[in-house]
Amino acid sequence: MELFVSFSDIMHFYKRNWLKFLVVVLAFGIVGGLLPLKFVHHIYQGSTIFTVTCGVPNGADSDYHLQYTNILYSRVQSAVALASGDDLKKKTAEKTGVKESEITKVTAEMENSSPVVKLTVSTTDAAKTALISDTAAELLMEKLKQQFPLPALTASISDHAAEAKPQSMKRSMVKAGVLGMILGFIVYICFGIFAVLSDKTVRNSRFAEEMLKMRLLAEIPHDSRERENALRTLRSAALNAAGEDHCFLVTNVCEHNGGDQIATGFATALALTGKSVLLVDGDLRSPKMASLLKMKPEKTLNDVMDGACTVQQAAVPVQKNAGLSLLASRPASKTTPSDSFLADGFSKVVQDITSAYDYTVFYAPSEIRYPDAESLSANIKSVILSAKYGSTPLNDLKESCSRVAAAGGHVLGFVTTDV
Repeated sequence: MELFVSFSDIMHFYKRNWLKFLVVVLAFGIVGGLLPLKFVHHIYQGSTIFTVTCGVPNGADSDYHLQYTNILYSRVQSAVALASGDDLKKKTAEKTGVKESEITKVTAEMENSSPVVKLTVSTTDAAKTALISDTAAELLMEKLKQQFPLPALTASISDHAAEAKPQSMKRSMVKAGVLGMILGFIVYICFGIFAVLSDKTVRNSRFAEEMLKMRLLAEIPHDSRERENALRTLRSAALNAAGEDHCFLVTNVCEHNGGDQIATGFATALALTGKSVLLVDGDLRSPKMASLLKMKPEKTLNDVMDGACTVQQAAVPVQKNAGLSLLASRPASKTTPSDSFLADGFSKVVQDITSAYDYTVFYAPSEIRYPDAESLSANIKSVILSAKYGSTPLNDLKESCSRVAAAGGHVLGFVTTDV
């Protein structure tokens, strides 16, 4: 089947799942905000500058004076090399009273080819950054003097390290939380697009109408405030498609597709025209109409089918809905419902109902799961299929239409619920 997705389908997905969208974004934000507590360790740097000089022995010849610059340069380069050794880091940690792991790095560099060395330490201890840097510089100078006793070296700190300003963990958590929410937003946007693109359920009713060559009778919105007008649209479309037939069967394609509510709303809309309407609960497995309308009838469709009472005796007027009556049912205990609907006596029941009321609306359970709708369509020709938005597979809607038609029913079209 050809894939068709419009931008409105994707936006509709986000609107219907805005709460999940909010939860995902907040969850990413919370997790992101907590990560710094576990993984983030702020690194502070302190730099100490010291100057190295090399004495000239008394009585040194002129050649030594000429080599002085080279000798001093080599000593400074040795200081740069000694700074990166683990021994300096270890001794610095011992002298300053910090853990060696808290000193992450010690480096040194020559300043502009001069006998000036800039030593830099990286540590996680903000309070002792300056102390660690100065101590490392002092140890390095001492080590340099010991390694090169002649000619004598002189080294002194010319610029002490500055105190480091501790970074706020709260600020890091806020930044990480914001980045987490942005990531959650992007992830859910991508998920929504993928979910709609890979979804093969009824999402675009007009596309389903075109692909299945089946009439769309109405789209029943999720918002209850807009349902009345949608049900009036269903009434007009169904009456036009049925022609002279005034007996309708509403059945779910799959379970929980809202067919019971569609049948009730459709029957109510028919009663608003001033006609007498009977709503029949044809679900003899798990009837819901009575509880849906908050009624407790004494007689049911089962009694009428058994010959224990007439249709008029079992039908109960629905309060606040002038012209509408309900013929409830109870779970069948003796025979399978689909068998009962094909029995000779049931066609007589349908005739009695249609002769007593202007319009009749039957309801049947899921066509995909039970064969009840096919059995009913042998006597009730005008069939309306109920498919739930984003839930009913297109292939199931197509199969239901084919099976009902094969059983003798005339599928007027389908209704999309919970849009």
